[in-house]
Amino acid sequence: MALTVEQIRVAKDDNALFELLSIELDQLLPEGVREEWSSYAPRLAKLPRGLRAMAGIYFFNTSMAMDDLAWHFTNQNDERELAETLNGLRELEMLEISGNFEKMWKFFKPHMNALQVLDLRGKERHKWLKEIGAQQLADPMNKEIWKYCEQNPDLRLLTSWPSYARKYPERCVVAEATS
Repeated sequence: MALTVEQIRVAKDDNALFELLSIELDQLLPEGVREEWSSYAPRLAKLPRGLRAMAGIYFFNTSMAMDDLAWHFTNQNDERELAETLNGLRELEMLEISGNFEKMWKFFKPHMNALQVLDLRGKERHKWLKEIGAQQLADPMNKEIWKYCEQNPDLRLLTSWPSYARKYPERCVVAEATS
């Protein structure tokens, strides 16, 4: 059964609403689909803009929990996926974080091919990031992003999901059939 505007409105708290949103995304984008862009992209494109934005920041949230902004680009460097992340941050009204993400992406543009084929001139990733200046650029932005994440250490960037869904519930549901 698909998530409804009414379910969003009556969710007892942010944790319950987050759970509803997570279940909906898991049903619409099952785990096996997420692994292959050719399967994932068409399904992602069909999602309502709120759910698409939530899916778009999911892997970035993981990167910020485990590593940092610069390291994220070594793991996720397909420009289509980066565009989904940036658009997701914007849609979820995380404007400061989206600005940081965009600034880092612009920095990495000349290095995208090297990242995609992992040709880091024989360097280990951390050393390469430091050598090209990515880490120096990312460090102050990391602090800003982590400060946001500290507000809710369990959900981190995904804290934005419930507040967004409450503000724009109609953007978080597959179009409801009209009778």
